[in-house]
Amino acid sequence: MKSQKTIKDIIISLNKQPVLFIGSGFSKRYLGLENWEELLKKFIFDISDDEFKYEMYANKISEEDYYGKQAAIAKLLEKDYNKAVFENSKFDDFKIRNKDFIKKGISPFKIAIAEYFENINYDNTKENEEIKLLKEIQQRNISGIITTNYDKFLEKIFQNFKIFAGQEELIFSNLEGIAEIYKIHGTSCSPETIIITSDDYKKFEEKSDYLTAKLLTIFLEYPIIFIGYSINDKNIKNIFSSIAKCLNQEQLEKLKQRLIFIEYDLGNTSVDTHSIDFNNGKIIEMIKIKTNNFSEIYRNLKEIKAKYSPRVIRDLRNEIYKLVEDSNPNSLVVATGFENLNKLDDTKFYTIGIGIKEDGYGIPITAEKIYEDIILDNGYFMPDLIVSYYLPTLLKTNSGGLPIYKYLKDYKGNISENIKNEITKRTELKDFLNKQQNNLKENYRNTLNTKTVSHIIHQEGNTEAFKKIYFLEKDEINLDDLENYLKNIITQNLVSIKNNSELKRLIRIYDFLKFGK
Repeated sequence: MKSQKTIKDIIISLNKQPVLFIGSGFSKRYLGLENWEELLKKFIFDISDDEFKYEMYANKISEEDYYGKQAAIAKLLEKDYNKAVFENSKFDDFKIRNKDFIKKGISPFKIAIAEYFENINYDNTKENEEIKLLKEIQQRNISGIITTNYDKFLEKIFQNFKIFAGQEELIFSNLEGIAEIYKIHGTSCSPETIIITSDDYKKFEEKSDYLTAKLLTIFLEYPIIFIGYSINDKNIKNIFSSIAKCLNQEQLEKLKQRLIFIEYDLGNTSVDTHSIDFNNGKIIEMIKIKTNNFSEIYRNLKEIKAKYSPRVIRDLRNEIYKLVEDSNPNSLVVATGFENLNKLDDTKFYTIGIGIKEDGYGIPITAEKIYEDIILDNGYFMPDLIVSYYLPTLLKTNSGGLPIYKYLKDYKGNISENIKNEITKRTELKDFLNKQQNNLKENYRNTLNTKTVSHIIHQEGNTEAFKKIYFLEKDEINLDDLENYLKNIITQNLVSIKNNSELKRLIRIYDFLKFGK
């Protein structure tokens, strides 16, 4: 379906630095490298003069092979290529050069592919306008790269990005998710990582749960621009299929304005919509741009205003923000912004990490820490961090609720459904009490000569008063007296917050009365 939007409209509307998903067409466009079929034919001619050898392989496989025609042909070629390497003297120099790889049991076919791409002279690459624009935008306007390419062209362009190649490295590395290049099908400097045959794809798929989860996170967090693929590429369809399995149709609908497929077309530039139907009730929709001039795309990416460089953000996450395990139970954990650093108690020693406020990263915060912060104001927690990240999760496991209003009063964003439910179900003090407590309330109030916080403390004592103060009405509670009492019993360790539902109830009431206005 034709779209009325222009390329500029589409790119600017992303409003966030995208992730580029790059295929072999990218390297073919700028380096003149082969597509998959051409690459296989090149290596066929290394071992055979038969000009119909490729067609012979193609005739042996099913067009409907799950991993695609080329992967099935590559499997047949690998067997013949490896045999030729060990039996034909023309490969003697090859074996000497690569004896360390061969002795490790790595397929000579994959070694040959890796060697070919490793020997490309990127310095002689003609720097056209598109490449110049890419180098300009890479520092601030691109969040990350995912690629199935083996060559190092992307590393040359995105020089400040961290490289992760192959499934094993992706699984076992600490990924920050920004200013990184994920070479999911391997890289030329590590031939053992290369994915090319149907057997490789099968093994890859068997261990793909982690990668699928990572890709799903990226797809949900960032706009994705596909460059260098055919819309019917088997790799892309399999990736989309994996994503579709994890999401319902409503969730898939949210992706359609965030998926942009750039397809090479020698004719006029056009903007369309494209759908992939998985025949199970699920459809993935995307924007498809056909063009022969990618400059317009790269140039408009410059217009996406970025407050910080993705590389800088990654460095902060990786180098400064550390999750510290401290055996000292008295150590203080804070989650704050730079604006609050001057408020910290300089008599204490802190471990402070720098996180990304808008992304919800932070040191794990317990419900007890939130309760403590409500009274002692010692957490220096960012409202955005607490409301958008911790409260929605913690409310699921705290049936009695949590203090929420201290953080909501300075929060400007959208709030989750369970926070909304917490607000609507507790609008009066009686709503904080269970049925039994509401029944006991009047009887206890009849025993009071004076209905004040101070009187209950005097009558019940410090270690018991918190079990009765919540029987007072709103206009009977002096917040200063209540605050001083709660501070006293917590700082003096007279009463512990942990596993104390009565004390937590009173703190929630205090939070409601003081900050809920």
